[in-house]
Amino acid sequence: MTSLTPSLYRESGTRLALERTHLPISTNARDTFASLGLNTRLCANVVKVGLQKPTAVQRECIPAILRGFDVVGTSQTGSGKTAAFALPILELLGVDPYGIFCLCLTPTRELASQIADQFDAFSSGILLRSCIVIGGESLRAQASALSSRPHVVVATPGRLVEHFLYNDEIVGAFSNLHSLVLDEADRLLEPGFDAELRIIMHNLPSRRRNTHLFSATLTPSICAIQEVTQKTAFHYEAQSNPGFKDCVQEYCFVPAKVKEVYLLHLLKVLLSNGVSSIIVFTRTIYSCELLHEMLGILGLDTVLLHSMKKQRIRASNLGRFKSGEAQILIATDIASRGLDIPTVDVVINYDVPFVPREYVHRIGRAGRSGRRGRAITLVSQFEIVLLHKIEQLTGIDLGEVSGVVEGEVLKNMSAIFSARREGKMKMSQLGGFEDQLRLRKKLKR
Repeated sequence: MTSLTPSLYRESGTRLALERTHLPISTNARDTFASLGLNTRLCANVVKVGLQKPTAVQRECIPAILRGFDVVGTSQTGSGKTAAFALPILELLGVDPYGIFCLCLTPTRELASQIADQFDAFSSGILLRSCIVIGGESLRAQASALSSRPHVVVATPGRLVEHFLYNDEIVGAFSNLHSLVLDEADRLLEPGFDAELRIIMHNLPSRRRNTHLFSATLTPSICAIQEVTQKTAFHYEAQSNPGFKDCVQEYCFVPAKVKEVYLLHLLKVLLSNGVSSIIVFTRTIYSCELLHEMLGILGLDTVLLHSMKKQRIRASNLGRFKSGEAQILIATDIASRGLDIPTVDVVINYDVPFVPREYVHRIGRAGRSGRRGRAITLVSQFEIVLLHKIEQLTGIDLGEVSGVVEGEVLKNMSAIFSARREGKMKMSQLGGFEDQLRLRKKLKR
């Protein structure tokens, strides 16, 4: 838990005391978006994007935001959290459309772009002006866009801090801010974002601002905020995690030295059985890059996603995967947060995540939009304890993958070892990739 957590809400300027469990609309009366208080135009746009009726998080949080409450919402991935804050903010924006009305902070560039797209889709015909502020894009173009005071700004903290530090006029553009949203709040409240959040909060107005936090998992930081704001904010927490029901969860025990051999075998079996969309999660950028090179050498068409890739390449790779042009995405945990790719059939955890809740975010990429998903976790002899922690968190005992015959798997061993050597040679020639990684680690210290 960061020291920022309790002060975040002390600065938020909440104006209304909460009549917590007494919101006047009964659950049965919230079966349409109109019944939640949204105007005709927004309701029509919601239908256009394919939403038929509100989800649980939307039924509870939209009326609370419309009534002026701060909101802390925790609900599983794929439950419609973006619409739960975007729709009421767009409704309120129609009353007071001047200046930057909403700032939405999110941990990754891809998620920022996705949130901005959803704001645009929900606001069709409303003449909304939105702006995306993320790394990898022109600072000058972003500064010009911010100076024109768009209605909605979606940003990653690091890039927004750059603007705040070097341009006082941009800080002034946020003087009429009405709503601050922290999406994937559990990630933003970790120590890695603490310095950036402090600078941002110091430069935002507090008197008129409402603050909304949304997350898929409860963390000590979220719990601390709930304690601090018990009487001043509306809290919504999903009673269960139905996303688990839509995803078959399994593990495959593998010796650490031949993990890539088992991965190749599973990928070939899955593809031969008609699986068309697979995400492979790794713990490190180095593993992500090496697996991409190795599988390419072995004839599999993969794309990769990690934070050291330029933004245009990240966007292009994600686009190829979403369109089905590439069937396999190799990614670090930047792909585990909020990305809406409804066609993912299987998630493979090449590495067991150190933090159990990251497992929840990863497998949330599969089994979306009513589809049945599957998650397979490769577990080495050094990761058994991590698997047990995940089972404790989820309350589910993972079953072992059936049909994996060691003799069949190890037939590919020599080809894999050869591809590993070739892949490492290629990486050493990619502009000092390993040197860039070492420099990045030093800068983080």
